[in-house]
Amino acid sequence: MRFLITINFIIFLSVVVRAQEQTTTDSIYLFKQAEVNFKSLKWGITQLTSTDINKVAYLNLNYNYQKGHFRQAQQAEKTTQAYFASEGISTIDRFKLYGYFSFARTWQDSLAFSLKGVEDSYTPYYFVAGKAGTFERQKYLGGGLISYNILKNKLFIGTGIDYLYNSTARSVDPRSLVTTYKITFSPEVSYKFNQNTLGLGVIAGYGDEKVEIGYKNRDFAGSQLYPDRISYLNYGYGFLEINTTNFIRRNTYTGLKLNYTGKFINWDFSSRLAYLISKEANQLVKERSIEDETFGTFQLETYKANVIINKRLGKVSHQIALGACQTTGDDDLVRLKARNYTLKITDVNLMYSHYKSIMNSNSITWFVKANYKDFYQKDAAANHTLRYSYINPKIGGIIYWNKVKDDFLSTELNVGTRLPLSTEVIVPATQVNIFTRGVAYPDYLYWSSKVGEIKMRVNYTTGLCKINCVNLK
Repeated sequence: MRFLITINFIIFLSVVVRAQEQTTTDSIYLFKQAEVNFKSLKWGITQLTSTDINKVAYLNLNYNYQKGHFRQAQQAEKTTQAYFASEGISTIDRFKLYGYFSFARTWQDSLAFSLKGVEDSYTPYYFVAGKAGTFERQKYLGGGLISYNILKNKLFIGTGIDYLYNSTARSVDPRSLVTTYKITFSPEVSYKFNQNTLGLGVIAGYGDEKVEIGYKNRDFAGSQLYPDRISYLNYGYGFLEINTTNFIRRNTYTGLKLNYTGKFINWDFSSRLAYLISKEANQLVKERSIEDETFGTFQLETYKANVIINKRLGKVSHQIALGACQTTGDDDLVRLKARNYTLKITDVNLMYSHYKSIMNSNSITWFVKANYKDFYQKDAAANHTLRYSYINPKIGGIIYWNKVKDDFLSTELNVGTRLPLSTEVIVPATQVNIFTRGVAYPDYLYWSSKVGEIKMRVNYTTGLCKINCVNLK
């Protein structure tokens, strides 16, 4: 069992229209469908210049607590996080801007077999150790969009910028310090014709990650008396080498994107297509050399497609949100002069929601979701293969309570399940090692398990403040 508690405190710095009849367009923060539409504005200036929202901002203070034994092998048993975020839109003459900033501080306990800096990165090159330890992470995210209307309501130019800085420190031997930096730009040109807007943009960026490893107690370093304290460098999914050498990961990002918004009769469309190539070179720093020594590279290709469809008939609003992502990656391990690690991921998610506004009465949103995932990774040198696929259906509802004086109260309940479709781990008996027993086998059990989940949330808003009191999962 695993549970998550979230407490949010949100301050509205400017108020979006609040009509007597509460519809999904009355507030981008209080209604589910409007929140989904607002998140799509981050895709590019095509979506930003097409929205009727001209000015809005908010601050968010968030506390998360997560604990439980049911987890992946490379996931902490207990996680506590304090989070601050700010987001908003402003319009100045022909300029329209969207900006965001967030800071998160995370404390983790009982995390083993992963000394990564950014936990959800797909890089195959990272340190592992069997000893569970405590981690402290700090993460800064910032950026936004700026657009300029060259030809009034016709031609727009602009760019997006996204910045990330992450610092991760482990306080148990072997100790690690990983600092990550990333910045990307996404210039775009969009053209509006009739009720349609089409935009084309490019993506370019750079980043680096400094990985340091060491011991406070030298007795632990490489000692067979403390096998769980040995530091290994993972070259994929199970190909390990005892290693305590610092290295730098240098990343480049290039890609294309195509955005579209349009209206057909009562149907509103917003969509995007994106293609991104991420390349990393893992290098040993040579103090007396002009060039560093590359010991491994990894290239990740990602295709993304998203569509949001809204239709309003009288007091009823329908929304369909579809997303798909295809990710493939492979490396070039210099010491083997060959490709060692292969990664393939397919994600598809679909949601339908129905909202009906009722004057002087409670309004209700109900929704259904379905997520599908297929994951495959193989380490040729270690002869380790993991593959799993599952479907995750959910159904839920939200009640927007009417009789709360001038305040706003909503309650949400949704239930779901994760149903494994196939799970497979392949490891020859001669290739079993500490990674096999500590990661591959436990992950097989995790992904082959049927899971049920329930989520409850209560939102209370008074004046310009919103409190998301309880979010249990």
